[in-house]
Amino acid sequence: MRIGIIERFLARDFVVSQAAVTAVVLLVIIGGVMGRTLGDVAEGRLPLDVLPTLVAFGSFRALILFWPVALFLAFLLVLGRLQRDSELIAMQAGGVSFARIYRAIFMVAGPSALILLFLMSYAVPRVEFVVDELRDQADRRSDLVGITPGRFLRSRVGEQVFFAERFSADREALLNVFIFDRREGEAEVTVAARAIAEVTDDARYLVLEDGHRYVGAPGTAAFQLLSFDRARMAVPDPDLVQPRRSLDALPFSELWEMRDRPRFRAEIEWRLALPVSVLMLALVALPLALTPPRSGRYARLPLAILVYVVYANFLIMGKSWLEAGQTPIWLGLWWVHLIPLSAWLVMSWRSGMWNRMMHSLSRPQA
Repeated sequence: MRIGIIERFLARDFVVSQAAVTAVVLLVIIGGVMGRTLGDVAEGRLPLDVLPTLVAFGSFRALILFWPVALFLAFLLVLGRLQRDSELIAMQAGGVSFARIYRAIFMVAGPSALILLFLMSYAVPRVEFVVDELRDQADRRSDLVGITPGRFLRSRVGEQVFFAERFSADREALLNVFIFDRREGEAEVTVAARAIAEVTDDARYLVLEDGHRYVGAPGTAAFQLLSFDRARMAVPDPDLVQPRRSLDALPFSELWEMRDRPRFRAEIEWRLALPVSVLMLALVALPLALTPPRSGRYARLPLAILVYVVYANFLIMGKSWLEAGQTPIWLGLWWVHLIPLSAWLVMSWRSGMWNRMMHSLSRPQA
């Protein structure tokens, strides 16, 4: 099938518009991801040197999720401008059918869906795995990295709970420290005026100064009270912590081997749903853009946003229902795609686009 000048012209405009929308969305995404990651760094949960990598990977993950809506907006903006300027009407008068316009739309949407399928199947899981590794490495570098003054923190290893009121002026020590530990049926509560971290080649310690320790069995009066000027408390080896392995980080091949289990099937369906959503949103973009010429470029934008919000929310809810076993595994998330498909059928039928498109398909193209 020969690709005409009109199709190439429209496809080029779609790509340029998508690039512009993506650039704006990317700036917003980077700002949000950087703000959250900087918060973790400022509170001591992450070291500063992993900030650029986590921001880059976090922005990449978020951009993949926003890809379908960015392309959807690009279609709406270009088609809305053509409709407002009566260029779509002129094209139809010149023999350009809706089928040819859809051909231009899917010249962009088709490759985008394939790229997104590849990214969701291989690239995104790899990025998630690297992010998990970075966070595990940050935890291993210091088990105290997550102690935030004013907040209780449970160690990822053992049964210890930490609390510190504030940092010292030089931020080298924690002040007014509370530590709870449970060992072999006994509870151990330690309070200290000051605490600093001490790391050796083969061990890790929290050096406590000017404090008291209470040891005993909960529910009894048999408690021992110990006072100390300086004491060292061993911090459990963070290498013993269970490595993070989020479902998002599993490669597609591993998910497929466990496809009969609801949680894993839901992840498979989600990775397939995003590429399919690109095609579904591309389908409804054209009838949404068919407004009266004087109604304005953004007349149908609220309706388009409503269609997307309903569609996206049903995808999210459908994934949750599938994970919980409330939706049959064989059904997956495919039923959700009937929402934009039904909207397209209704809008194209009411606007007369369906009949004109079928008529144009039934005769040879010029």
